[in-house]
Amino acid sequence: MKTTLLSITIGLFLLACSSAKLLIPSQADADRAVQKNAAITLAALTEGKTLFEQNCNKCHGYKSPPSKSEEKWNKIIPRMVAKVNKKTKKETINAEQQNLILNYVITMSAVKPSK
Repeated sequence: MKTTLLSITIGLFLLACSSAKLLIPSQADADRAVQKNAAITLAALTEGKTLFEQNCNKCHGYKSPPSKSEEKWNKIIPRMVAKVNKKTKKETINAEQQNLILNYVITMSAVKPSK
């Protein structure tokens, strides 16, 4: 009985983790983003995704970029970065990195997730 319960729990955990796949930016995403900010490149979006993966899953699960609007991301990311930097008592995420994360989530928030 305990083994079955443990197996179910582990299975649900793995399922939850595997469903949290983040959108991978493409050149089309970068081309769309350039209309708002000429400095955005595919490399910058990819770096933003990497920073998002490295930092934003430490305290909570990943939030899919399309789950929030641009306006909400503009409020959430700075607040979360400040919270992380305060918690670690150092600048874990600097302003440039914050902008990379923000550009990634805002750009990818416009992508309709495939079903």
